[in-house]
Amino acid sequence: MGEGEKIIAVVGDVHGRWEELVAQLEIARGFLGPGERLDAVLQIGDAEATVDEGQLAEVHAKPDRHRLGDFHRVVAGEIVLPVPMYFIGGNHEPWRSLDRNGGLVRGGAPIAENVHFLGRSGVVDVAGMTVAFLSGIRRPSGPVLRTAAERDALQSVREHGFYVQDEVDELMRGESADILLAHDWPSGSGFVHKTELVGDEVVERVLRHLRPLASFHGHLHRREDFVVDGIPVFARGCWGQGVPEWVSLFRVDLGAGSVTPFRHIR
Repeated sequence: MGEGEKIIAVVGDVHGRWEELVAQLEIARGFLGPGERLDAVLQIGDAEATVDEGQLAEVHAKPDRHRLGDFHRVVAGEIVLPVPMYFIGGNHEPWRSLDRNGGLVRGGAPIAENVHFLGRSGVVDVAGMTVAFLSGIRRPSGPVLRTAAERDALQSVREHGFYVQDEVDELMRGESADILLAHDWPSGSGFVHKTELVGDEVVERVLRHLRPLASFHGHLHRREDFVVDGIPVFARGCWGQGVPEWVSLFRVDLGAGSVTPFRHIR
């Protein structure tokens, strides 16, 4: 590996299936060449790092999907991530607990061994890469709330999974980033879901402003690669879809200013 070159794994929606995640990461690591190592795992929302029934009550989900996963086994040390994983929040998270932690951007401690919540929004250093991120999705009805305090005051668990304007503005004040993570896709993919073009214009605006080497997204449980204004955009799928739809390896060359996906062909 050259100087300034990193290898990352990018993971789509976990939804509480942590044992399966570790198994798929081991498969992905099998594609590394001699002398190569995995520097970090980036997860793009709906990880559901939910420990117990109390935290499960903080998660918005349809009744048939409202289940406690196996993250408690990660906390207990029974399931161990092979390298540090850094995750953003989606619209299905134990948000009250995550907000109390604050995330890495606010000095929050790891929530388990090798598991770091990044926070609601901001820019952090991960393995020598500048990573900008926006957790949550856009509020689907009514205006985007202005502040986190407004959101926190609402009793609806669903509302806690939406970003607020202050969190977007924080990113728009930034100058650049190597990587952008956001749960929803930016608009511009051309993908139609249920008769409508998917994507969030706010995420697209952040993407165009920061102009990262690449951006990564989850939420729609579909793998898709596309380009917005010359910027590579990679959406990943969800648990059960395996390598590379759910878990993919990427080579980040900071010197050359490029992000290249592994082919995952033996």
